[in-house]
Amino acid sequence: MTDALLDVRDLSVSYAGAVRALHGVSMSVAEGSVVAVLGSNGAGKSTLLRAVSGTLGLQDGAVTGGAVRFAGRDLAGVDPALVVRMGIVQVPEGRRIFGDLTVDENLRAGATTVKDRAARVRARERVFDLFPRLAERRDQRGALLSGGEQQMLAIGRALMSEPKLLLLDEPSLGLAPKLVEQIRDVVREINRQGTSVILVEQNAAMALKIADTAYVLEVGRVTLEGGAEELARSDEVRERYLGIGSVSEVEEALAQAPEAQRREGEAERRAVRELAVENVTVRFGGLSALSEVSFTVAPGSIHALIGPNGAGKSTCLNVLTGVYEPSDGQVRYGDEVITGLRPHRIAGRGISRTFQNIALSPAATVEENLLLGRHRLSAAGFVSVGLGLPRARRERAAQLARVHEIAGILRLDDLLDRPVAGLPYGDRKRVELARALCADPGLLLLDEPVAGMNAAETEQMARTIRDVRAALGISIVLVEHDMSFVMGLADRGTVLDFSRRIADGSPDEVQRDPKVLRAYRSTASEERTA
Repeated sequence: MTDALLDVRDLSVSYAGAVRALHGVSMSVAEGSVVAVLGSNGAGKSTLLRAVSGTLGLQDGAVTGGAVRFAGRDLAGVDPALVVRMGIVQVPEGRRIFGDLTVDENLRAGATTVKDRAARVRARERVFDLFPRLAERRDQRGALLSGGEQQMLAIGRALMSEPKLLLLDEPSLGLAPKLVEQIRDVVREINRQGTSVILVEQNAAMALKIADTAYVLEVGRVTLEGGAEELARSDEVRERYLGIGSVSEVEEALAQAPEAQRREGEAERRAVRELAVENVTVRFGGLSALSEVSFTVAPGSIHALIGPNGAGKSTCLNVLTGVYEPSDGQVRYGDEVITGLRPHRIAGRGISRTFQNIALSPAATVEENLLLGRHRLSAAGFVSVGLGLPRARRERAAQLARVHEIAGILRLDDLLDRPVAGLPYGDRKRVELARALCADPGLLLLDEPVAGMNAAETEQMARTIRDVRAALGISIVLVEHDMSFVMGLADRGTVLDFSRRIADGSPDEVQRDPKVLRAYRSTASEERTA
């Protein structure tokens, strides 16, 4: 399409000069359109966005064939900052805002390429009109926003430069259903106001509802393309990307393979104790993030902590790990009150966690990342390690052996020598889980383990978590928005909404609770009015 705003032709991309990520990909974006890019994790969707935004070099990637043209100009070799000034802005996966800056300061950072003061004022007014919540919280630090508010801020910051083409990488990742609806409506409005959009999404149903055209990538190649409505009706897309999860599907996946057996010697590595959260309240200034929340996690159980964005789930995990100290209430692990202990002290008690946004060392290998998880269990000092003393060598050999054991449980054996940066998203999620397990915890806290995964990957993660609990005998607290995943896996669940506990019980009891149904099914318009 010679008249396309963006024209990608026969694009090939490699990482580190060896790993082929895209193979002859072609796509076009007409001016004023929304284009959806679908595909499983590792298909090449994020790589495509990096090629368009000129940021491949930051991940040791390079275009090895084909061309990307924007408004008739070849983008080969164009500096990423100039790409932004030309009108292409990317919102990367994972809400990468500046946590120590306020909402206003984050927005100003997005307008650094805009010299016209009137244009900056106009852009900020547009952002606040799209996201009234950000206007209310303009003086609040980004780190204290909920996951949904951080996603709003990430999109708002990108809009500050008034782009012609907005690249959105998984904007619904980790968001509750009613916030997904709000993000969908905002993308529609952004497009209606004249901005073209490329939307990379695992939530195919949402993407196809707002897109004009769509492309499906598999293993770096375009396998399907056409009108969004047409693809939404195709049997292949309906089967692979539009299936609506149910508890029965997760339960069926769990039943397909036998549960792992307890591994010998694991009980001696850790103490598995009861976790008791007792009337915990957390306040940030005048804002209550948790209000008198209580629940108990039985030893060796899987306990779900669920609720809409902003309900207080991540705040609760931060209390459990010592990042936040509650204003009132306490947390007991076994017979010990751990409230007030520093994070490394709590980790020393056998509590590990993963994060909503993957927190790995991208340039390091999988093995090196997993070794970091063994750090608190290392006795050798810097001197003995640096000198290569026998004790240090023996300890490192033992640590490596344990790392390989954990990698085997999570089927990461073949990836140990691979740099994390080159792995598909789903594999990186498993690496982060493995790193947390390398600390030999008695309690594992999982924050959104299947966010951004398709149905097959979600089922695989469900089996992995079940097998980890069975093989190691540990307790697991599971924070997740995917209700079908949670309810098919958990022994018990606690539901938060607006910082308070609204339900606690078995999966069946939680799913039937009217307050839970209202919290999950309220509409986006109700969310904005509130």
